[in-house]
Amino acid sequence: MTAQNRLSDPRAGYRPAAAGLSPLPAEFWRSWEVTRAVAGNTPGTVIALTRQAHGLSQAELGALAGFSQSAISRLETGGNLGYDIRVLRSLGRLLGVPPRLLGLADDSPPAALESVRLPIVGRLEELAGESSVALPGTAVDRKTLLDACIAAVVGAPTQEAWRLVDDGRVADPRTVHRLLVVRRLVNDADSWIGADGLAPAVAELYRLIDLMRRAASGGMRQWLLDVTALYAEFYGWLRQEVGDLRGAAEWTERSLQQAQAADDRDLVAYAYVRMAQLAESDRDDDRVIGLSRAALREPGTCAQVRALALQQEARGHAIAGNSAACMSRLEEARGLDLPDAPPWSDRYRVGYYFDANHLKIQHASCLLELGRVRDAITFYEDHTDSREHLCRWEQAVHVARLARAYALVGELDRAAAVGTQALEMGTGTASTLVVQELRKLDVWDAVPAIANLTAELDRLS
Repeated sequence: MTAQNRLSDPRAGYRPAAAGLSPLPAEFWRSWEVTRAVAGNTPGTVIALTRQAHGLSQAELGALAGFSQSAISRLETGGNLGYDIRVLRSLGRLLGVPPRLLGLADDSPPAALESVRLPIVGRLEELAGESSVALPGTAVDRKTLLDACIAAVVGAPTQEAWRLVDDGRVADPRTVHRLLVVRRLVNDADSWIGADGLAPAVAELYRLIDLMRRAASGGMRQWLLDVTALYAEFYGWLRQEVGDLRGAAEWTERSLQQAQAADDRDLVAYAYVRMAQLAESDRDDDRVIGLSRAALREPGTCAQVRALALQQEARGHAIAGNSAACMSRLEEARGLDLPDAPPWSDRYRVGYYFDANHLKIQHASCLLELGRVRDAITFYEDHTDSREHLCRWEQAVHVARLARAYALVGELDRAAAVGTQALEMGTGTASTLVVQELRKLDVWDAVPAIANLTAELDRLS
């Protein structure tokens, strides 16, 4: 991992004064994660997100700033140091954080807010705040979220938007750009709001785009078909998150067919990977391997999508107990030119989130699947920094797997503690994937600490 950020944007308003760090693009400061941290008055989280975007570990940032790794850790997790003005100003200048995002006086005019993102980010902010305190089963204001998305895309209230779309009056490149911005926003928001809150809005957006496609012609029709496929794939993912595997498969297959018609090779390959992930849920190693290989046969795919397919094939070999083939596929994936962190962009791009950190953590998961439990524990513990780069629900899945690894080697109290940590991390995302992993601890529920965790899972079910 390098301290030199690969993303250099001369339009960014703040250039770090030390360490040779390139300025982060303006889109980063308007991202969902940063926006939420600022709204929640958590400057330590802003520092953590910026550090990760620069590709720095806590120890590396501490060395540059003259602090210990533990001090940086305390700052990022909300300790008193995270509200010390002198410390924040020092780290902010080093990392290039606009002072206003750390609650400090700003000596420059505020950045212009992008009209597509602003209403949606604001609404997602509110929903995330509501979902963090809501009781299970509390309804999320889904209509308001949908209205914000449609207004940002079409530039009109929802009822008027449907008429404009039906008349074919909004099918232009600007609309497609807005749709890709919204697709990225809802994708990132899944980590905080969860499938239950997002699925209704995504389904309606799919219907709106499909109507838009039918009213278009020529190249614009094909372009909109591709965007429709992107939304279909995401809706399939949301169905999987709530445990509806049949619905997930139907929507993923629909996405595959639309991507093939649009001649989007990256999305075709990605849809095959998603189908392989669904086959993994059934422990069908032959289908996992076959579908992953179908993805790899797609020509001209980007490095991130190819790495995803190689990693998924490795998972299939791990389920089959073929260690040599599993490690060979992971090694091939490591040979690809993967970024150390996802590139920042307002627009959605297939596989944008997958980086070298995901691959490292999946290596530990494959070791666990192969029965090399102590090796998996060591790998998980040695790559904590890599796990921090993952989104919240994905971190929770791997922490749950680490809990099972501790249980398998007889460290049951530690397994219960780590499992509780995974549950806390997964709460609010409504992801059944975290619960499914934690349910594998049920065989040890004679241990009081694990019985308490099992009871909590029962309560949430």
